[in-house]
Amino acid sequence: MAVTTSWNIMTSGSLWEFIRRAAIRNFEASLYFKQIAQNVELPIGYNKYTFPTVDAKDGAAAALTEGTVPTEWSFNLTNVEVTLTQYGSFVKLSDVVLTDSPVAAIEEASFELGRDLANKVDAVIQDTIDAGTNVIYVGQTSRAAITASDTMTAANLAKATNLLKANDAPTYMGGMYVAVIHPHVLHDLQQETGTWTFIDVNKYSEPQNIFRGEIGSLFGTRIIVSSNVQFYADGWATTTDVYPTYVVGKNAYGVVMSGGLQTYVNGLGSAGTADPLNQISTVWVKARLGTGILKNDSLYRVESASSLGANT
Repeated sequence: MAVTTSWNIMTSGSLWEFIRRAAIRNFEASLYFKQIAQNVELPIGYNKYTFPTVDAKDGAAAALTEGTVPTEWSFNLTNVEVTLTQYGSFVKLSDVVLTDSPVAAIEEASFELGRDLANKVDAVIQDTIDAGTNVIYVGQTSRAAITASDTMTAANLAKATNLLKANDAPTYMGGMYVAVIHPHVLHDLQQETGTWTFIDVNKYSEPQNIFRGEIGSLFGTRIIVSSNVQFYADGWATTTDVYPTYVVGKNAYGVVMSGGLQTYVNGLGSAGTADPLNQISTVWVKARLGTGILKNDSLYRVESASSLGANT
C-alpha cells in the first residue's frame, strides 16, 4: 500500500531560499518609479517616517564689514511625514498541481506575485506624485482640453528639463534629470524628425550606472520607459486618453519601506479546518511602504495624448 506524507516548503531551507530570491529579483526588476526616489528603510518600531526638507533661498551672502556681524540667513525647514500602508496578494495551488510540478508551480506563482506587487508599488508612488502642481499640458491649458493631436514633442520635454534647471533642482548621476515615460508617448517622441540629439544608452561613457528601463538621454534628461505609467482614461472630461510623463530631479519624492518584499509559502493543510483534506497550498507576497513629495519644484508632469492610445 502506498504511503502519502505531507510536505511543507517552509521546511526545505535551500529550496525556500531559491524561491524567495526569485520573487525578490522579479519584484525589484519591475520597479521603475521607486528606483529614482529618495529611498529609506523604516527603523524598527515605527509606523511613520519624517523627511526633513529645506527650502533655501538665494540672497543671504553679502559683503562683510570688518568687526560687524552680518545679517543672519534664514531658511525654511519642512517636515514631510509619511505613514506606511501594507499591500499584498496571494494565490492558491492545489495538491494536484504540486504533485505534478511542485517547484515550478511555486516558483512561477512567487515570480508573478512579485511582479504584480511591484506594479502596485509603482502605482502607489504615481498616485502620490500626481499631486505635484507643476504641469505642462501639451498644446492646451488643461487636461480636459487635450485632443488626440496633442501628442508629446521634444520641445515639451526640453521645456520641463529647463524649468527644473531654472528651479535649481538637484540632478542625478552625470548632472542629468530623469523622465519616466509610457511606450505610447515614447512612440510619438520617436516620430519627430527635428535636429535634437538623442544619446542611446549604449553610448554612455558610464553604461554601468544606468537605471532600470533606461533607453537613453535627451536634452540632459535620462529617459526610463515603463508600461506601468498610469494614464487618465478619456482625460476625465474628453474622449482622449491622457498620458503623464514625469520629469524629476533628485530627491523630488521619497519612498519608505519596512522590510522590503516578504514572501510566504504555506504547505498543504496549513489552513486547518478550512482545508481538511490537505488540498490547498498558498503563496503570499506583501510589502509595507509610504510615499511623499519632498520637493515640488523638482517635479514636473507633462500631459499629452498618444497616437497609439487615443482611446485605449
